[in-house]
Amino acid sequence: MDLTVPAHPWDLPPERTIFATDIKDFSRAPEHRQPALRLALDNALEASFALSDLATEWKERNPTNFQDTGDGCILILPPARSWRLVDPLIRFLDEELHEYDRNRQRDDPPLLVRVSVHVGPMPPSNLADAINDTARFVDSDAVRSGIAAAAAHGSYTALALSDEMYRRVVLARRSRLMPERDFLEVPASVPGKAFARSAWIHVPRLSPNVIAQYVEPSAAPAVQGGSTPSEATDPGAIHLSGNVNINTMANNINTLRTQQVNHAGAAPAEGQPGR
Repeated sequence: MDLTVPAHPWDLPPERTIFATDIKDFSRAPEHRQPALRLALDNALEASFALSDLATEWKERNPTNFQDTGDGCILILPPARSWRLVDPLIRFLDEELHEYDRNRQRDDPPLLVRVSVHVGPMPPSNLADAINDTARFVDSDAVRSGIAAAAAHGSYTALALSDEMYRRVVLARRSRLMPERDFLEVPASVPGKAFARSAWIHVPRLSPNVIAQYVEPSAAPAVQGGSTPSEATDPGAIHLSGNVNINTMANNINTLRTQQVNHAGAAPAEGQPGR
């Protein structure tokens, strides 16, 4: 990772892709079974990264670009090969989780995983909107609706792409087996947070029409960000409501930032614009 301090605090840092995971209902699993559940996710991710030709990216994770959040993780990567995080990794991850489900004992908790992928400027300190937005995407009502659909129909993964990532991978035809028709655009929001963005939801083996049945219609805030007007922002579009707690992941983001600053040996340059 580039640890260069910018010449001016307004200089745009290099872009990074942020990958986040979160286990559905992790805190509801019996305490003595949570370590095994978390290990099962690690094993599934390791296998999925390897099958996606991202074995090196997984093996070389370190305190400056990786954080274990307890019920998931955050990984920051250079963007060049990050299209693989969308296709084929999500497909392989779902297959690995299916294998876990097929072999688990009756008393073992199920393992369903929400995933978000976003891309944006990332300074050495990791103080950036991009990492905050990624954490909110993975805990948003939008992807929670997707994982509810997955649980009801025999899938194990729900993916939320930011509009930026969707355009760079799916619309740009960098995804052979996950075309546009496999995604549902849903307003993603987090109650109590100034966050309202377009999320593109994908659930392996489920059509957008099926996913849409699990999205609760309500009056959501207007979609913000770089999205162009679409049916998701029209008056008749599907909106979401619900209670989401992102405090756990937010606290771990702060830990990741602290580790990054310590690794660099210096705090961000004085005068850097506040968040």
